[in-house]
Amino acid sequence: MELNDLLKEAFNAQPASITDETRLMSFEEWDSMNHMLFITKLEEAYGIELTGDEIAMMQTVGDVKKVLEQKAK
Repeated sequence: MELNDLLKEAFNAQPASITDETRLMSFEEWDSMNHMLFITKLEEAYGIELTGDEIAMMQTVGDVKKVLEQKAK
């Protein structure tokens, strides 16, 4: 599953409006529960385990991509 699909599923985000600068908290349906749902689905989809620091660092879509790139190494 692609990142944009996960964002759409968790926050009802419209993929056409998502950029690397988009803040996760700016999604209309963002709340702490949906955020944790997103983190869980992200871990499942990419087969990773995120630390608390990594989760806290992910403020924008670009930040999420950076963490995913680091985990892929």
